[in-house]
Amino acid sequence: MSTRTGISIEGRHNPMQVFLRFVRLTVEVDGKAQSGAWRNRFVPLAPGSHRVNVFFRYLFKARCCEAAVTVQVTADQPVKLEYRAPQILTSPGRLTVVR
Repeated sequence: MSTRTGISIEGRHNPMQVFLRFVRLTVEVDGKAQSGAWRNRFVPLAPGSHRVNVFFRYLFKARCCEAAVTVQVTADQPVKLEYRAPQILTSPGRLTVVR
């Protein structure tokens, strides 16, 4: 069984924030953005250092609750990240490496 090289990102928010179910989460790796659902997703990457930004568009703010981290990706060892939206949408989100 071969392992993929890259990052696995899971987006989370408070279930009471029902409106966020209708907003797409954007994952930006080294300046290249891709939007998607708040579920677990995999972004294939080459080994090396990568800058990861996660945010979503909400009302008039294009990069709401942005969080960023730099990760070191090694061959055949995916890095697991978790993004958590804050309770107050004027605050930054939290992006952490999950061990």
